[in-house]
Amino acid sequence: MLRGAGAMRRWGWMALGALGLAAAGCSGNSDPAPVGAEVDGQITINEIQVVNVLSAKDQSGATGAWIELYNPTDRNVPLAGYGVTDFLDDPHKKVLPAGVVLPAGGHLVLWCDGNSASGATHVDLLLSRAGGAVGLSRPDGSYIDRVSFGVQEVDFSAAREPDGSTNWVTEWAVSPGAANPAGDAQPAGAEVATDPPEAVPDPGDLSERFLGYDLIPNIDLRISDDGMASLRANPNNWTQAMLVYAGRSYGPVGVNLKGTASFQPIDGKAAFRVNADKFDKQARFFGLKEFLLNNMTVDPSMMHERLGYWAMRQVGGVPASRSNHAVVTVNGQPYGLYANVEEPKDPLMARYFPNPSGSVYTIHYADFVGADLTGFQLQDGPDDTTLITGLTNALTLKPADAAMAAAAQFVDVHAFNRYWAACVVTGHWGGWPYAPANEPAGANAGTFADPTTNKLYFIPEGINDTFMTADFDFIKQLKSVLPKTCAASPACYQDFVNQVWEILTKLEHIDWKTEQTRVAAQIAPYAAADPKKPYSDGDVANFQTQMQNFITSRWAYVSKYIPPPSP
Repeated sequence: MLRGAGAMRRWGWMALGALGLAAAGCSGNSDPAPVGAEVDGQITINEIQVVNVLSAKDQSGATGAWIELYNPTDRNVPLAGYGVTDFLDDPHKKVLPAGVVLPAGGHLVLWCDGNSASGATHVDLLLSRAGGAVGLSRPDGSYIDRVSFGVQEVDFSAAREPDGSTNWVTEWAVSPGAANPAGDAQPAGAEVATDPPEAVPDPGDLSERFLGYDLIPNIDLRISDDGMASLRANPNNWTQAMLVYAGRSYGPVGVNLKGTASFQPIDGKAAFRVNADKFDKQARFFGLKEFLLNNMTVDPSMMHERLGYWAMRQVGGVPASRSNHAVVTVNGQPYGLYANVEEPKDPLMARYFPNPSGSVYTIHYADFVGADLTGFQLQDGPDDTTLITGLTNALTLKPADAAMAAAAQFVDVHAFNRYWAACVVTGHWGGWPYAPANEPAGANAGTFADPTTNKLYFIPEGINDTFMTADFDFIKQLKSVLPKTCAASPACYQDFVNQVWEILTKLEHIDWKTEQTRVAAQIAPYAAADPKKPYSDGDVANFQTQMQNFITSRWAYVSKYIPPPSP
């Protein structure tokens, strides 16, 4: 039974079940007559999904790895006695039983779940996320098709597009038992025994398909009536949602509302935290555990986060999130333009550190003093505050040089100074180590305990306040004991000064003003169409002009508060 791929994708592939068995051609009827090599030689391994967490389900409702076979001929092909394998030296590692038929012009899904007792299309193969191979062979052991693959991502497949072609694509809209997207690639051709197995290309960083800097993804959150009521009553509580993106419904994911000054209720322009692994710890959305849809209600420029994180990534040495803009709907209703921000968890850490498994803490109105340590809130990794408490104790020493020498056992001081300098250059005054006048300690930052160096590194967060106030005494306004101690240590302070000038020079060189102008033009139609923004189109234009003024005056205002760099 064949269906249009679009229909199955709209279902989100949550229930292949018995339908998949019907498509496989398994029935109580006797098998058709065997076919020759001129027919079965055209069969291909058409799609492979190794890490199936929230994609297809079998007839019992279980998920697992699967491979799909495609038959382009007008003959049903009985596969009794044919072999499937994940070890190409053994073409008959598993032999398919009687009753398994690949229909003419159709597809057959084989579940590689190590559970042959579940049915004829379940085989005792266990594919590895780290890579491997699969093969299909005739009863005489000759191969019909062999495919090798590298590391695979959660809930993506490797698919020939179109069916039976040589063109392999890492596919988000997985389609077990149905046709893959059309195209004009050449047919795969017959297997040549002396050739190596056909290699599936490396999928690369799939999160770029969602967080790519110049993408403006369209995201629809599908939340039940009960879920909406829950978010109205308890906005911090997680509720289930389906995430519709690029033709596929994915979930359930966890959703709650976020924000302090920017907070809006669910019926306003709510800001969302979207957690892909809330209800299944193995789930990932384009490789991400979590991302933020920030409503920009306190940023009338509608640009601070995207440009601020971009600037910090451009200068290097700061583990900064990726951010683009997104157009959000909730149950199909427009909510407008959002800042789409990567949450600092181990997928982000993996881009900056060789071992991303360390502890990630958010600094929530906290500092490295005993009374404030409860404000370090665990976000990812083990609950281990050893480096945080070690740094706290080191900073009690006198004089400042001694304190910074001791602190260097627990924090990469040069990396901290680069984080601090990046905050200064972009004007991130609402982020730690700064804070509003009525707050004793800062927020909007995080720490990562690197298991390789056994030192702390700092992560910028919540940078919607950047580019606002250029004339700011960023030495006198310090709130944290760490930069205050550094500023009192001549060598540490000079390192900070040098990095401020280096970062500012680099941003001038890549022309951050022109980039601001370009992005403003890119988002202009989306900003104008935003039905829920709490400011006017004129406000947007005025605050974008203020951003330009901040950038053009940055050199002068930095010079006002710190000396030139050392030679």
